[in-house]
Amino acid sequence: MSTQMNVRPIDEQNFLKRNALLGLLVGTLFSGEVLYIFLEQILMCNSVIMGILRFSGLVIFILMIVALFKTLNSANRVKKDAFWYGNLQDEYLNYVNLKGYKYVFNFSSFILFLFYVLAGFEGTVISNALLSLELRDFCKLIMSTIFFSYALPVLYLLRGIEDE
Repeated sequence: MSTQMNVRPIDEQNFLKRNALLGLLVGTLFSGEVLYIFLEQILMCNSVIMGILRFSGLVIFILMIVALFKTLNSANRVKKDAFWYGNLQDEYLNYVNLKGYKYVFNFSSFILFLFYVLAGFEGTVISNALLSLELRDFCKLIMSTIFFSYALPVLYLLRGIEDE
């Protein structure tokens, strides 16, 4: 015999917002690492700017750790299906979450296809830049695309939900 756990919609909303904020910070961290490597090659002699970039990366990392703990704390108040599978009880929040996942798939597929096509034009500036990327940096760009394309639509769709 199983008992059904009723979860308050505000708890699911908080979990979804914190999860999206965590995704935004992780995406910023991944894209910031690639940007740092790119700027390091250009601004080799300017140590002040590189120091500012290192400090901002550290701040984003600390914010990401805080957001991770807040997300895990809010995950205790929702059903485990919401945490592992993204199944939320509230219809609108479930819609927002699934919309975020759809954006992830479509946007990531588009970016991968675009990189594939642009890398095929040999001799152009864009193809040379893409081919000079290391695999690790390319993965970071794709990961940042994934996290941004989930977090931004979810945060946008949840922006005025407290007003209701």
